Amino acid sequence: MILLLACSSEPVVIGDAGSEPVAVDDSAPGDTGDTGDSAEPVEPLVTEEGVGDYVAENDWIFDDSFVHRIDIQLSDDSFALLRSLPYDWAPADLSIDGVEAPGVGVRLRGKIGSFRTVDNKPKWKIDFNQYRDGRDFYGLEHLSLNNSVVDCSYLKEKLGYAIVGMAGLPTLRTAFASVYVNGVDYGLYLILETPDKDWLERNYADPEGNFYDGKYLYDYTTGAYTLLDFVDSVDDYFQLEEGTDVGHADIFAVTAANTSATGSGQYEAITGTVVDWERLHTLLAVEQWIGHNDGYALNTNNYRVYFDPADGLMDMAIWDLDYAFLEDSWWGMNWAAPRGVLASGCWSDATCWGNQRAAVQAVIDRLDTAALDSELDRWDALTYDLAYGDPRRECSVESVASYRQWLQDWLPYRTGYMQSAWGLP
Repeated sequence: MILLLACSSEPVVIGDAGSEPVAVDDSAPGDTGDTGDSAEPVEPLVTEEGVGDYVAENDWIFDDSFVHRIDIQLSDDSFALLRSLPYDWAPADLSIDGVEAPGVGVRLRGKIGSFRTVDNKPKWKIDFNQYRDGRDFYGLEHLSLNNSVVDCSYLKEKLGYAIVGMAGLPTLRTAFASVYVNGVDYGLYLILETPDKDWLERNYADPEGNFYDGKYLYDYTTGAYTLLDFVDSVDDYFQLEEGTDVGHADIFAVTAANTSATGSGQYEAITGTVVDWERLHTLLAVEQWIGHNDGYALNTNNYRVYFDPADGLMDMAIWDLDYAFLEDSWWGMNWAAPRGVLASGCWSDATCWGNQRAAVQAVIDRLDTAALDSELDRWDALTYDLAYGDPRRECSVESVASYRQWLQDWLPYRTGYMQSAWGLP
C-alpha cells in the first residue's frame, strides 16, 4: 500500500544560499501575496538551486486521497503553436489546487498509441523552469499529466506503479486530477512524477550518473519506428536526459558485454560487470507480473537506464504503463521468448534463468495483493463518477466498469500464472 503525505499547513522557508530564510505562509493555497507597487509579481512558492538545506515539500501534489484540480491557461499564440508543433514548448500559466505557477512551459506527449492533439485530450509535460532557469515548483522541475485514452479503466498506471514500488524498485508517484484548459473541462487525468534529475535525487544516493531514455524513435513522415535495445545498430540513439555526454560509451559497454556473454555459459557473470542484475531480475519479474507488453522484455520500449556512479552498474526503470495488464499472446508475444536482448540472453543461460526464477518468487512474496485490491476499491470509488462523466472519454461507460473489473480479477490470477510459468510451488 502506498502512503502519501498531505500538504503541510505549516509555514515553509524559502531563501537564497547564505541568506536569512524568509518565512512564507502557505496555509492559503494560491495566495502569492500582495504585489503592491512592484512591477514584478511575487513568485509562487518555488525553490531554486542553492537554497541551502531547505527541502521543498511536494508530496501534496501526489496526495491520492482526493482528485486535484489543475488549470492550464494558454494564450491564442500558445494554442496555435501546440496545434502546429505539439512537441515544442509553449508558454502557459498553471495552477494546482489554486497554487499558481505562472510562466511555465507546456508541450504535448505521446506517439502512436496515446498521442492526442491539443483540441482533444492530450498528454502534457510541464516544465516549471523552461522560461526561468533554476526555478522549481515545490522542488519539482517537471510534471507529467497522462490522458488514459488507451486505458478505459483510468487505473492501470496507478496500479502498475504501486506494484513497482511494492516490489522494491524505484517508482513514480501518482495522483488523479481534473484538468481544465482555458476553463474547458478536459476530463480525468493521472498526475505522474517525471523521471528526471529530481527523481534521481529522490531514488539514488548519487544522482550525478548518466540517465537515458529507451523509448522508440518515430518517423512522422514515413510512419516507421525504431525500437531501442543494446545492439550495435541503435546504441547511439538512446537519448541522454541527465548526466554527461560520453558519446554513449556506457551504452556501448552494455552491448559489448551482451555480445561477449551470449552463448558463453557465463551470461550473468560477464554482463554483471556493467549491469545491476539484482535489480534487473526484479524489474523483469515485475514487467511479467503486470503484463507490461510494451515494456523492455517483450517490446524493447518504455524504459530508462541509469548508470549509478556508486557502483558503475546500469539500472533500469519502468515507464509508461498504459499498455500493462495484458496477456502476451494478444500482441503475438511470448514471455518464454522475450525480445529484449538482456532478457533473452538471461533466459538462455541456466544460471541466469535460475536467478530470474528466484526473483519471480521474491516478487510474489513481496506483493500484498489484498492491500492492492483495497487500493483499487478506493481509487474506483474516488474516480468512477469523473471517469463516467469525462467529456473526452473515448471508451464506453460499460468499458470503464469492465476494465476495472479486469484489474480486480488480475490480482488473484497473476500470482498463480507466474508460479505456473516458472515452475514454482
